[in-house]
Amino acid sequence: MYTMSVSIFPNGLVFNKVFAALIMAFTLVLTGCGAGSETSESQAQTDVEPTTGGEETGDAGNDEEPVEEEPAETFVLNLLSQPTSATITEGESHTFSVSVEHDHPITVVWFRNGTVVQSSASTAFTATAAGTYDCSVTDGNSTLYCSDFSLTVEEAPYVTITGQPANQMVNEGVNVSLSVAADGNGSLTYQWYFNGSPVSGATGSTLSLNNITVEQGGAYHVVVSNAGETATSRTATVDVSANLASALISWSRPLKRADDTDLAASEIQGYEIYHGASAGGEMTPVDSVSADELEYTVTGLEQGTHYFSLVTVDTSGMKSNLSAPVSVTIN
Repeated sequence: MYTMSVSIFPNGLVFNKVFAALIMAFTLVLTGCGAGSETSESQAQTDVEPTTGGEETGDAGNDEEPVEEEPAETFVLNLLSQPTSATITEGESHTFSVSVEHDHPITVVWFRNGTVVQSSASTAFTATAAGTYDCSVTDGNSTLYCSDFSLTVEEAPYVTITGQPANQMVNEGVNVSLSVAADGNGSLTYQWYFNGSPVSGATGSTLSLNNITVEQGGAYHVVVSNAGETATSRTATVDVSANLASALISWSRPLKRADDTDLAASEIQGYEIYHGASAGGEMTPVDSVSADELEYTVTGLEQGTHYFSLVTVDTSGMKSNLSAPVSVTIN
């Protein structure tokens, strides 16, 4: 049960209309809300007047379209290939490079033994110093790192002749050694040359010429080499003399001149000695001796037969004819 009190206001007509409207509205409220009310759901819906102008009523008019989130933007940054270790020789250089797939501009930082040696957009770095290297690549969003790699710098090859072969003068049949001293890195090799041509098998620091012959006399030098350098010694001359012998020639003082007149010892001034290669061949003077000398030793004779003759010179300067030759054979 509801209890209602109403206040009375003057101005009867206006009041009555207002009052009547209030009673009606109140009745509708009581009827629609009371328990066991016979007002159907469809009846309640017919009491709601539609809005004009095509506007929707209720919460449906306030619904907003759902906003779709944009996917996060991705950027490509990949190392396609990396530098590998290398070995160079002193004075040389080596260029390392890295291949990068990227969308944005990149910066490549190169390190040697942990210290930055280059930072730029270049994907290559030229190195000359030995050490352990690595690199990093960044595009401002992410950073990639290379694996470590190294550069080995080997000592430049060199060869220096420190001891030269010496000239020699020897007799045939002796043993001769020619030596060279050299300094260098790596393994040293030797090649001896005779009169400009390589000597077969002569590949050591010493060249041995045992029982040398006259034909082996000449100019010798050696070339010393390693993996990258060579050095040539000065030329050593080996003079080989044949085995020489000596012969003693003796004679008697002549007593007669060519005209068969007597020749006194006091009339003889001296003797001239001549040598020839054959009995009937040309004779050449070898030496001269005084009248007191009746023998002479001839030296420097090679193997073979030699012929000798004498000429007597008197005190007036007259000379006799060549004597009959005598022969000497050297074996």
